Amino acid sequence: MTPVSAATLTSLRDAMARLFANRSKHTDGRLTVANLAREAGVCRATANRAETVLNEFRTALGDRRRAPVARSPKTRIKELEAEVTLLRQEAGQLRQAVQIMAQQVQVLALGAAARMRHSPEAVDEAGKTAGRNVVPIRPVS
Repeated sequence: MTPVSAATLTSLRDAMARLFANRSKHTDGRLTVANLAREAGVCRATANRAETVLNEFRTALGDRRRAPVARSPKTRIKELEAEVTLLRQEAGQLRQAVQIMAQQVQVLALGAAARMRHSPEAVDEAGKTAGRNVVPIRPVS
């Protein structure tokens, strides 16, 4: 395998530094070997021949994936504000659902009350049912 020139190694290392700093000039910034080659202005085959730089790139990539992502306070604040906005929307939707259910309960209660007023059989049935379910309270001796 033909070794790459010192200039190529330098351009690959510079490109790697730009990619890891999220300052890519010629790519979308994804951390891939193809983007490393494009960012350095060399073909992929040339990048593949630079084994030392590829090993450095893969090691740095592995370290970056294992390391916790440190976010700036401003970024964290924006994330939390977005989360608060979503939670407020969800709370509003839940309040609306509760109001609708409360209205449905009121309608059902009014309907039951109307049936009780107009149907003696319903009153008798309610009395019989209530008698079976009500337990008198007795003092404990």
